Amino acid sequence: MVLSLHTVPYELRVAVPPSDVGDVSLHALAAGVASTPYQYRVLVPWLVRGALEAQLIRLESEQAAYAVIQTVALVLLAFAFRRYLSLFVKDGALVSVMALTLYAILPFNYFNSPYQPCDIPSVLFFTLGLLLIRERNWWWFYPFFVVATLNRETSIFLVVVLVCVLFDQYSWRKLSLLVGSQVAIWVAIKTALWLIYLPNRSLGYGLYEFQLKVNAATLLNFPIKGLIVLSTWGGLWLAVVIWHRRIDDVFLKRTLWTIPVFIASMMVVGFVLEMRIYGEVLPIVLAAFWVVFLDVIAGVVRQRDTATSTKGSQLSPVSYRPLSE
Repeated sequence: MVLSLHTVPYELRVAVPPSDVGDVSLHALAAGVASTPYQYRVLVPWLVRGALEAQLIRLESEQAAYAVIQTVALVLLAFAFRRYLSLFVKDGALVSVMALTLYAILPFNYFNSPYQPCDIPSVLFFTLGLLLIRERNWWWFYPFFVVATLNRETSIFLVVVLVCVLFDQYSWRKLSLLVGSQVAIWVAIKTALWLIYLPNRSLGYGLYEFQLKVNAATLLNFPIKGLIVLSTWGGLWLAVVIWHRRIDDVFLKRTLWTIPVFIASMMVVGFVLEMRIYGEVLPIVLAAFWVVFLDVIAGVVRQRDTATSTKGSQLSPVSYRPLSE
């Protein structure tokens, strides 16, 4: 955790893409003049701007305010992931240790390259969204979904999770109302942000950048670069693919269905080698990894105990003759 937190000021300082995308600096984001679609991820910039306008901080403390929000999100993420992991692993002490491994995996997606102020909060919001969907707490989910969408448009994948989890547990009418209302909220927020920042410089289609041709060309011309993508989530997805049948929990198993949809979508609207775009589903992958890992270890222990028991039962009894003979 300490190793993760100490990188916050440095990473935010370099969280500026190449100049050909325009000004997307932390100051530009807070001022509302950054290029779109970067500017549409407004939650954290609005918080910083609100603090400036309320004179809670000075302009020279702007970057420090970003760092504070980033640090708070990192700490809360551990608690949120611990709660999520406890749904599938019942040993409290073990869950606490496993939850901290999140900080060991995050560098594979974020700390090896510049990232944006919305990135870590988006992982936090996605984790909390998974918990609310599991509890079917729609009263809290809707306002939470608004906040998550203001942070980043990838909140729409929570709707994908909802469909994957509840498609056969809710009536089609109720499920359609849930999905339709959430998609409507998402579209309304995106439309409002598009109108607010219409004068800003735009990249691609403004709302997003079409990257499918770039991604296809990258992977076809430089296949070796595909290895970079395979290292996402610390490569833990390999264990999940190999041992996915060991997952008994229906909710966890169905949330995994979201990942292929997420990756396919990122092939269209994200640069495939930009590792930070895969961050939201990290809690799903890491939780699934620990579940299959514990089951594999338990299976090895059972086999060892069975082998030991069988070996003991096959030992011949010691024969002896009475002394009277």
